[in-house]
Amino acid sequence: MRTLLLFSAATLAAATYTPKKPEPAKPLTAAQKAEYAKVIQPMFDAHCVSCHGPKKEKGKLRLDTLEATLKGGKNPTFVIGKPNSSMLLSRVFLDRTAGDVMPPKAEKPMTEKQKEALYTFIEGQPIPDELAKAALADTKAALTAAKAAPKAKK
Repeated sequence: MRTLLLFSAATLAAATYTPKKPEPAKPLTAAQKAEYAKVIQPMFDAHCVSCHGPKKEKGKLRLDTLEATLKGGKNPTFVIGKPNSSMLLSRVFLDRTAGDVMPPKAEKPMTEKQKEALYTFIEGQPIPDELAKAALADTKAALTAAKAAPKAKK
């Protein structure tokens, strides 16, 4: 009898328990999409797309379009409003001597203003105009430097 009661209680508990699913990501607002296109995508183009783009997909991650960025790769890229759980941010903010730092050590790193703009975006906050301008200026400088640098032989 006791076994039957334990079995019944366990069956009832299992039948009523539903595991908590992760919250689905909220769609970006029109303002967030515009900010992404204006500030974030150019940073990714300058620092990330050579390894995470159409020609190469390290970690099965592409950062060359908003849709691909939101899809993620082996791991989710980020969820708006949850910067502390972002694999992308953790790699970008690693010390330059760390093995998993992004962009890789051989590449030009993001500036502090670019990192701050990216963090603010992922946090779900509007990027202040002055920060956006500074991040864009740093991105343009990085793109100019990349064009001027001699191509490495393969």
